[in-house]
Amino acid sequence: MKTVFALLVCFGVSAACRAEGQPVVFYAQLIRATDRDVQEAAWKPIGPKLSSRLCPKFRWKNYWEVSRQTLSVQSGMKSRVRLNPEREIEIELRGEGDSEIRLFTAGKLVQKSRQSLQSKMSIIGGTRENEDSWFVVVRRDKPAID
Repeated sequence: MKTVFALLVCFGVSAACRAEGQPVVFYAQLIRATDRDVQEAAWKPIGPKLSSRLCPKFRWKNYWEVSRQTLSVQSGMKSRVRLNPEREIEIELRGEGDSEIRLFTAGKLVQKSRQSLQSKMSIIGGTRENEDSWFVVVRRDKPAID
């Protein structure tokens, strides 16, 4: 009986460790905002959920998804992906259910933000270039594109 109990305790501890060690999936979108109607062939219009978050807060007429990457991040580890030749995003899971998002431009850290894993979406960046601007959206739900 003690052996069965010991096995059940070990199994329970093992299952708990695996649950804690599950990776968290994030979706990173590089968004171009512009008043121009012209877009690159590979760009896609953003989905309705993201549009409802960006349009009331920013003045731009059009928002295009330039690229999208999926990151799977383990607790205590960092995951980094390139969004385009100049921009990269790095996400690290920190203690107490927090994540730290780091944005790099041309290899240099330009912004970082700490978010609760309960937060569904983070919008960072916003650098203006001529008549355009860009944002990086990091979210937990898979983006929908119209």
